[in-house]
Amino acid sequence: MARRYARSLADHVETKPAKPAETAKRDPSRLEAAASELALVVRVLGADPRIGRFFADPSIPQKNKLAAIEAMSRKARLSEATRSFLRVLVINRRLGALVSIRRAFEEIKDERLGVVQAETTTAVPLSAAELTRLRDALETLTGRTVRIRHQVDPALLGGARTRIGSRVYDGTLRHQLEALRQRLVGAH
Repeated sequence: MARRYARSLADHVETKPAKPAETAKRDPSRLEAAASELALVVRVLGADPRIGRFFADPSIPQKNKLAAIEAMSRKARLSEATRSFLRVLVINRRLGALVSIRRAFEEIKDERLGVVQAETTTAVPLSAAELTRLRDALETLTGRTVRIRHQVDPALLGGARTRIGSRVYDGTLRHQLEALRQRLVGAH
């Protein structure tokens, strides 16, 4: 469900003409602006648990919820596309799924902009320069823009393991030792 709503927003934002007199052209750069607005809305709505309870409460009339969304949208200076999307979520009682929708929107945006997520795990923290070199190498390997999420796991002993989608590049010392062990066991 979240992906369906996210795709709908992405399609709308990406093809909406900049001015009413213009014809609609695909413009993936508009996805970044919409992603920023969604992130802002998620932060605002998550800032106080009472806000979530307000929108989840079936006894509160929908017109009050729509008025609250409109007031927040004006104050945050959200685009009309995002305002309209939030109204649809309120009307369809899906505002509670906004975090999942935002996550799905980020994935769709990255797909359309040619960005891949790389999850890299190392035994020790990497410096900014090392992360830049790793990103450059991964971009050369994949031919796409790479965004790295880095985490540390001392159990790896050394090296790095990177996952991009379902593909894993394992250059950890632990993996190399296991491969050596397998070769030695296979030799006997």
